[in-house]
Amino acid sequence: MNPKRSAQINKLRENANAAYRKANYDEAIKLYSLAIDMGLNRPGWEPMGIAREELSGLYANRAQAQMAMQAWPEALIDAKASVDSKPVGNVKAWWRIAKCLAEMTRYEEARKFLHKSLDIEGKDSEGGKELFALLGEVDRALLRKLSA
Repeated sequence: MNPKRSAQINKLRENANAAYRKANYDEAIKLYSLAIDMGLNRPGWEPMGIAREELSGLYANRAQAQMAMQAWPEALIDAKASVDSKPVGNVKAWWRIAKCLAEMTRYEEARKFLHKSLDIEGKDSEGGKELFALLGEVDRALLRKLSA
């Protein structure tokens, strides 16, 4: 791994996190995007596992910033990219996928992703309770939709 590239990506992530904490979501998204671009342009000889881990976190963080702006389709794409990069041990990204789908009233899809995430992460995992709670919310919303 190129330590300079990793340091630059990490600095962009830190600055994006700071912008997010200040509710400057546009700036956070811009900085996460720059970091993602740098991560995607790593040379092919660098270890892919480390790059995937790095990109997974960046996509998940950018998804969260987009969710704060209620940009549900964009957040959904990033959350899915995060899960594609790292399916196991990525509860936040799984939760964000389902939450975005639910916000777009795509409850059936949200349920499928939540069930898949619970199968992968486990109901008793650290984030399993959050996934299970969201599943309950989605089920109630789906019932309201079907009975309307």
